[in-house]
Amino acid sequence: MAKSKDLTGKQFGRLTAIERLPPHGKSKALMWACKCERGGTAVVRGTDLTNGHTMSCGCYKSLQKNVPNGELRLHRIWANMKQRCSNPQTKDYRYYGGRGIQVCAEWQDFEAFFYWAMSHGYKDGLTIERRNNDGNYEPANCEWIDAGRQHRNTSRSRRYVIHGKEFTLAELCRIYGTPRSTVEARLKKGIPIDRALKYGRNGMNNDLMVLSDRLKDLRTAKSELDAQVKGINEEIDAVTVEMINLMTTEELTSFNRNGTTFSLVTQQYPAPEPERKNDLWDAMKTNGYGDLFTINAQTLSATIKELMANNEGVLPEWLEGLVKIAEKNSIRVAKSKKY
Repeated sequence: MAKSKDLTGKQFGRLTAIERLPPHGKSKALMWACKCERGGTAVVRGTDLTNGHTMSCGCYKSLQKNVPNGELRLHRIWANMKQRCSNPQTKDYRYYGGRGIQVCAEWQDFEAFFYWAMSHGYKDGLTIERRNNDGNYEPANCEWIDAGRQHRNTSRSRRYVIHGKEFTLAELCRIYGTPRSTVEARLKKGIPIDRALKYGRNGMNNDLMVLSDRLKDLRTAKSELDAQVKGINEEIDAVTVEMINLMTTEELTSFNRNGTTFSLVTQQYPAPEPERKNDLWDAMKTNGYGDLFTINAQTLSATIKELMANNEGVLPEWLEGLVKIAEKNSIRVAKSKKY
């Protein structure tokens, strides 16, 4: 005997299978307790769920009693679908029935169409679309999409390729600022689409489309790379701080790893004491560095570092109390000489 399928948690129309129940009736059919999205419950044969026979707790029947089919949006969609495929008097018949497109036998019954729609993503605002534009209206060839996408997909909405990208005529007229009636008149005269679009209020040169798209793509790529670089720099800073802490704890000044030398470097940043700048300038002038009065702070820092280098790494006595020395540790990464 074939093992029965586990339907727990699976959705069939408005029903979700909750729990498998013992076999029921003479046929020993497998039953499932189901929860309806409208709040009701139902006990349904497993086969009735999987073949689409039962897809609600009965709320559709209640809906029919309270709201006539003719007032349901889905019913209007269904009725219009049948009309354009079967009624030669309908204005769109030539695009559907006139091309041999039909509504399948199953969907001749509205209830069957209703159950399929509710179990395949129907929502107000969506329209039915055939995946294969030359195929029939049938479950395997249909889906629910937004109206804008359907308009782009219709065979009556011709697409034009400009600089490798596909546009509808309406989209191109918006981009170029040329009235659609003007463009259509030019096209009827045999003028190519790129020339028909020229001289709109936007004064668009066709080459600008290529350049603008390229600029947009480059800016997007740059933004993505900037975000990556920012993340990498943050990670570099975090790893550097951790290495500094470990090397300081272990009193390690450098080490070699796979041909690369990592060195703990302490950099000093001399700067004037904020409250004694005037005293510092006087001291510098007294000791022969008066020209620094017209030189920026970076030069002053370099001069103090030079004085320290010539004084065994410490401040000369005449600078004590006038200059503060900030220290910052970093990791120098260099290729090992032996490599």
